[in-house]
Amino acid sequence: MKRTLFLLLALCVAAGLWAQTLRMADNLADRTNGWGAVVEQINAEFKAANPGVDFTTESYQDQDLQQKIKIYATARQLPDVFKYWSFSTRLKPLVDGNFVTALNKADFAQYGYVGGSLESNMYGGKLYGIPVSADFWVIYYNKALFKQAGVAAPPATVEDLEALAPKFKAKGIIPIVTDGKDAWPLSITYDVLCERVNGDFSRQQAALDRKIKFTDPDFVEGARQYQKFIQSGLFQDDLTVSDYGASRNLFGQGKAAMYIMGPWEMGLANDSNFSADFRSNVDAFKFPVLKNGKGKADDLEAWFGGNYVISASSKNQDMDLKYLKFYAQRFPQLAWDKGAAFPAQKVTARATDSVVAKTLLKILADSKQVSGTTTIDRSTPQFSEDHLNAIRELSSGLITPEQFCAKLDASAQKASEQK
Repeated sequence: MKRTLFLLLALCVAAGLWAQTLRMADNLADRTNGWGAVVEQINAEFKAANPGVDFTTESYQDQDLQQKIKIYATARQLPDVFKYWSFSTRLKPLVDGNFVTALNKADFAQYGYVGGSLESNMYGGKLYGIPVSADFWVIYYNKALFKQAGVAAPPATVEDLEALAPKFKAKGIIPIVTDGKDAWPLSITYDVLCERVNGDFSRQQAALDRKIKFTDPDFVEGARQYQKFIQSGLFQDDLTVSDYGASRNLFGQGKAAMYIMGPWEMGLANDSNFSADFRSNVDAFKFPVLKNGKGKADDLEAWFGGNYVISASSKNQDMDLKYLKFYAQRFPQLAWDKGAAFPAQKVTARATDSVVAKTLLKILADSKQVSGTTTIDRSTPQFSEDHLNAIRELSSGLITPEQFCAKLDASAQKASEQK
């Protein structure tokens, strides 16, 4: 009897009838374009190489995914493999609660990860996820709309950028869009402007470590420059209620001249949801400098954010690990070839790369100093929430730059007392 059962099981496995379904979750709602399409291809290839394996995937916008993961973690029902963020405000609570599986760093060293990327996913000397993208802050622009408004080239200074608002508005074009509702792009932009004031990305960490204060003059000046930038007329009128999808669509549909975001949006040049005219005209430029600031154009707000992790409660640990290794092998060149994302691994550039892909490569290559993890993700979840709420208030003119910095400093103090 046992022999017969064993033979039946062996036949089922051989025939691909012994199903093993991996639950996945990510923030890639569009599965036909860009990064989502790359993952679908990887999954199809993995299924072909592993008969009997299937996937069920839940996809959400960033904030919704974060809420879902918190709910699933509380219920001990996390997906087997899910895309998340490596930051102390996101991944570390899952590590501390033993919700995610530690990986062997040596298993992934062979896949061409750039320096510092694997380390960005390590806590207590252990690797808890594989990085997938190298992220940095740029401004995308539509060259056709620049020409239409009589703007010859991207501005080199923030002041020159602010002066362009009337030119675009005279043509019925929104100058700049970004995701103001979720606020994290606003906080990152504040980071950049602080560096453009003081020329030193390390100041934020020093303030979090309480060696200096967020109320110091350079932070206040950064907040003043930020509020001036937001209130210059450059942004959409409903900035603080316009979410990621809405702002991206305004840019992709040719209604906005510029879009502040990271290199994961290099897929705009290949997104079939937008016109061929738009796709052929999208490019990017470095965040401008302040005329009297110490920061340089090649000082880059750059970090490693997104990664893939394995749930510690998954019953498919061996297959989950096999999948991560397959993903690490296939993702970088597929993502690059399809213009879907800027990988955290070495890729081979091609003559046929889109204009924006070539520009992003050059921006990263030109960088002289980089920021590391953004300020909102360097401390506690409460500090991150406080920062986001304060930047919304500053953006809406509800508080002054001084009040904004005082709020950050008070929250940083509370965070330091919890450590």
